Amino acid sequence: MSLLTSTANRVAAARINGAKSTGPKTPETMFRSQTAGYKHGLYAVRNYMLTGESNEEFAEIQAQLHHYWQPKGYYDEGLVEDLVGVTWELKRLQAAKNDYLHDELATITRNSPHCRDQAKLNLEAEKKVTVAGGSMDRFNARHAHYARERHRIERQLLRLEKRAGTSGPSQMSLIINNRQNPDIPASADASPVEGKLSESPYVTKAAEQPLPVNFETPEPETKADAPQDIIHWAETVLGFQPDDFQKEVLTEQSNRIMILAPRQTGKSTVVAVRVLHEAMANDNALILLASASSRQSGQIMEKSRKMAQKLNLEILPPPAKCDGFRLANGSEIISLPDSEETIRGFSAPRLIVVDEAAFASTDIYEALEPMLLVSNGTLILLSTPNGQSGYFYEQWHAESSPWTKLQGSLERCPRVSPEAIEAIKKTTAKEVFEQEFECKFVAAGGQVISLETLRKCYRDDFDLFDPEYDLEGKI
Repeated sequence: MSLLTSTANRVAAARINGAKSTGPKTPETMFRSQTAGYKHGLYAVRNYMLTGESNEEFAEIQAQLHHYWQPKGYYDEGLVEDLVGVTWELKRLQAAKNDYLHDELATITRNSPHCRDQAKLNLEAEKKVTVAGGSMDRFNARHAHYARERHRIERQLLRLEKRAGTSGPSQMSLIINNRQNPDIPASADASPVEGKLSESPYVTKAAEQPLPVNFETPEPETKADAPQDIIHWAETVLGFQPDDFQKEVLTEQSNRIMILAPRQTGKSTVVAVRVLHEAMANDNALILLASASSRQSGQIMEKSRKMAQKLNLEILPPPAKCDGFRLANGSEIISLPDSEETIRGFSAPRLIVVDEAAFASTDIYEALEPMLLVSNGTLILLSTPNGQSGYFYEQWHAESSPWTKLQGSLERCPRVSPEAIEAIKKTTAKEVFEQEFECKFVAAGGQVISLETLRKCYRDDFDLFDPEYDLEGKI
């Protein structure tokens, strides 16, 4: 018998036996059949592709997304497949936009044979296709829709990564009355158990959790490890190596903090690190950055934004008529100028930072502090000295004050060399150097006696207006 005849006989026999088969009978074979059918349907193209599109290119995108997200269950697999389809549609839309632009460019080039400036031709083509209400607008609208869908799916996948599985690796395997929810197929790693077909026998048992030793109310978690966490996060995730003074700023747990430090010692940078960590660690947190001018408060905001971009975080636009940005978890970082009218519209912030606080007006503090009554948030003031007046000066020198005071210096900053200190001391006026780099509250030019001198003259051992005080007897 020839090889061709033998193969034909085997094919015919397999067809006859297959027609007689009633399907798998044991739970093990039923489970394998169900899993094989599920995988076959999962990895099929699902009509994502159109005629003439590359199967290899689609399979490459599919393989890369599955490798990146590593889906572990039915729900994860479905989300990744949806992400594959949306990514493929975005790729098709981008190609269609480019083809449309090339067609218009070819038409303009053909109608203008005298023009040899390719840049001008490209500009004319772009102007023509971007007319309001034209085809390019519709392309962009569809592109934006699919981009939003992709971001939605990616956020769901990120949330699933943070949530513990209820049944083995599967995220959505639900056990109801000792039977798996019939609307949710078993995951690929499920183990069959005894049961009837009508009762969905392929149940994945969740691992039994041991009972607690007692059922008393657990003690609330403390913030003891929080300071170390932020330093570890800054060093390992952000790549920021804080010095000793910056570590004090990061780890201080008081809700009223004053920071007095010289210029160029990294106080704004370390506060920006704390701002971003606060926004990432707390959902829907409101963080306000204020200062004597919008440029100063915008510096901390921009530093936080660049750090967020470095971490590849999704950066969303701020609320209307505000300067700043939002994160995907709903936290908002908003920069404000020194204007009482623009500040009063916010409520219950988690953190308020006032940069160059010694230069800010009293009105800004009167508008900011009442916001913290409900949220019990943190208020951070950072500045260099500015004379011997103002809110910052008074609170820094107050004897009984609720503020935790942190002071930096040039000597504590490892990035400043002694040679640089001596060089700037030679080229800077004595009063300016003492105020900007030694953190001394220098009296203003028109002030005859400094407040520091007046404080040294105070005496508490007698009352000048006491009627029993005999002035003549004391002479």
